[in-house]
Amino acid sequence: MLLDFKFKNFTSFRDEAMLSAETGERLSKYKETNTFYGKDVSLLKNLLVFGANGAGKSQIFKALGIMQLMVLHDGTQTVTQNLPYTPFAFNEKNRTLPTEFTIRIKLDDAIYEYSITYNLHSILKERLTITRKGKELVYFARENDGIKKVPDNLNDITGRLRDNGLLLYLAQQENDEISSKVYKWFANDLMFVDTNNQIPNSFLKLMNIPELKKEMVAFLNFADFNITNVKVRQVSVNYPPEALKLMQQLSNNIPKSAYQLFTIHKKYDSTGNIIGDQELPLSEESLGTQKLFFIVLAMISSQIHGNNKTLLIDEFDDSLHHDLASSLVDIFNTKTNNNQYIVSTHDFQLLDNGIRVDQIYFVEKDFRGGSDLKSAFDFTDSRTNARRDAHFAKKYIQGRYGGVPVIDTDGLIKVLKNVNRNIGGSDYGTEE
Repeated sequence: MLLDFKFKNFTSFRDEAMLSAETGERLSKYKETNTFYGKDVSLLKNLLVFGANGAGKSQIFKALGIMQLMVLHDGTQTVTQNLPYTPFAFNEKNRTLPTEFTIRIKLDDAIYEYSITYNLHSILKERLTITRKGKELVYFARENDGIKKVPDNLNDITGRLRDNGLLLYLAQQENDEISSKVYKWFANDLMFVDTNNQIPNSFLKLMNIPELKKEMVAFLNFADFNITNVKVRQVSVNYPPEALKLMQQLSNNIPKSAYQLFTIHKKYDSTGNIIGDQELPLSEESLGTQKLFFIVLAMISSQIHGNNKTLLIDEFDDSLHHDLASSLVDIFNTKTNNNQYIVSTHDFQLLDNGIRVDQIYFVEKDFRGGSDLKSAFDFTDSRTNARRDAHFAKKYIQGRYGGVPVIDTDGLIKVLKNVNRNIGGSDYGTEE
């Protein structure tokens, strides 16, 4: 699971920012429900990231997504391809500085820290360390002038390392155990919940188990969805010719079919009588319904397999009713939840759920266009007042933690009046 993620000089984040899921020091509130307690490190089950529109919340998720993409695809596919380099644009110096990503994850009995520093053309630094029982070991390290350290079993691969390729990717191709563990975490355990990412087949196949399908339908009914049943089928996959050609270049193993989930609704005649059932592909359901299926199937999977995923949900409340979003946050923070959920949201009322101060982050943007990520736990007064049942929502509304846009309504009306005056049209109102 994720301990923390640090990034620097990426899109709107000029300076280093860190999102940490490690529990705050000496904070014991909701310990039994909201945290994964461990002797060496304890982790939070849920983080809530708040901020105004355009503040930079989505860029945090994008940074993690870019790092995942680089790990899974060797940085780039060819020696001539550019790396996904988007530095802070509103400062001349930053436009020439590298981007930095550092992630720490907990796997089994060890903590792995993996970092990448890169620009448009090259990986400038790459490093993997392992910490067990408080002792840190550098597993491999490279800098732009060459390899600094690799284990003996990887000595012969250094000559095949491209400037714009990753040592981690090359090492897992050689079945290196440590590198493969980290690679598999990015591939299997870091998941983005949105309509651009399909629900994994392993999740969908759970709905072929009658008892689990029954529980899913019951959950949907409790959530007030008009869905009476669900079905999963294997359907043929048709690829566009250009996409198929590219996939054939990358792999010979191209799936010819995929699992697809269908929801079942009651069908009515014009007088309101039930006349049968109507199937609907999940992809044609609302965005909120699609999100909910992904989240709940991930929960069910973790209960069965104990697979402890880290799920990221940008704009969590964008397509979910507040009551449903609030209920899901409550479920995230229960003893039965085995996954980690990191969400961005505008719904400040979620601050009044049973959450801890170290689960709350705020993003705000300064006058120079730079985003800043802050933990509510790090505020001076949060170490006294906010630790004792603070009314988070009230503080948020008051702008005490930032992240609330200051809207000049009168100014907006004045702009509309100027447009009307200069261009013409109907009156927008009269001056008082």
